[in-house]
Amino acid sequence: MKLSITARCWRRLCLVVPLFLLFALAAFPQTTLTGAVQFSTNSTGAAAGGQVWNTLGGDSYYDLWFALDPAATSPINGPSDADAGISIPLAAGSSYSYYIFGQPNTSFTFNGLNLFFDGNNSTPGISVFGPIDSPAFLPNGSSTLTLGDASVAGSGSIAYGADGVVVVVTGYEWHVPETPPGDVCQAKVFAPGDGADYFGSFSLQVFPEATLAVSQPSGSPETNLTLTGSGFLPTETVGIFAGRIGGSPLGTVPATSSGSFSVTFREAQHPYGPLNFFALGETSQKLGVANFFVTPVLLVSPSSGLPGATITAQGLGFGAAETVSVYWNNPRQLLGTATANSEGSFAGSGALTITIPANASPGLNAVIGIGQTTRATGIGKIEVE
Repeated sequence: MKLSITARCWRRLCLVVPLFLLFALAAFPQTTLTGAVQFSTNSTGAAAGGQVWNTLGGDSYYDLWFALDPAATSPINGPSDADAGISIPLAAGSSYSYYIFGQPNTSFTFNGLNLFFDGNNSTPGISVFGPIDSPAFLPNGSSTLTLGDASVAGSGSIAYGADGVVVVVTGYEWHVPETPPGDVCQAKVFAPGDGADYFGSFSLQVFPEATLAVSQPSGSPETNLTLTGSGFLPTETVGIFAGRIGGSPLGTVPATSSGSFSVTFREAQHPYGPLNFFALGETSQKLGVANFFVTPVLLVSPSSGLPGATITAQGLGFGAAETVSVYWNNPRQLLGTATANSEGSFAGSGALTITIPANASPGLNAVIGIGQTTRATGIGKIEVE
């Protein structure tokens, strides 16, 4: 079945739950948020710069304070270091927002947040990162931190599922200290020190869990993918989302009488790295999540030509806003550079015009694009006549 794109309005998610569902949702088990670590990163999400705030009292790192109100004068997990720990129940059908604060130090450009659940404070359940002073964020699969500051791989997902519920990060940002009111909330001095804290927020939405699987673990934009889902209500409409939940879905598909579906679609443009696919039941509000990894591809046109001929190279699936160097493979030589857009692509008016080298060997040759930040590599092919 092909993905059916519809023009009808998609109701806002989980803000209004039909009354008859309230009792059903209450029957689902809950999960517990038991730890959080906020840290400085590089542009790929890897921990860098030495800035660490956490909810683990009794260590040498700055505390990460939580508040429910942007105008709060005291954190919910303090005010002393001994009280920095958290244990927050999260129930299906509910939404949660937290304002977070940390003692200031040196400036940095990117930041990350790991969330830990159900007492497992060494393996992050959710990992996100993004530029400071920005609401933009991505799932983080780079080298990150445990609650105790040991090195660990990020989860590569903005969602965590366990015991019949799925927790999804729907918003995250982190800001440098500034005079109130600030971009997110009042800048406070919760931590020891003589200046306003770094401050930010994150929001969570919790759903009853369904099952979702993707036909392959990785691939480049424009790849045909198949999603299969189960555990939905019979014949209910299921919305398909990529990267985020909210707004208009990529499309919708009806579940079968057994509450399952299978749908094929073409992967949209997205930067290199982890990507979540979501399937949300419109009536049941059940959510399925599948993890995917976007890889780059280099497309050349025309696909053949004589030495000296000009070729158009388009790249998809590279890092957002990174420089991509394009090389002729043998003999290796630089043909030019391009800058990817926010979706990791240089295409259309941003495509790179290259020239087949005079010393190119007849036959099939490789053209290689290498992201200068991510080191992600995409390969295209040209038949030299």
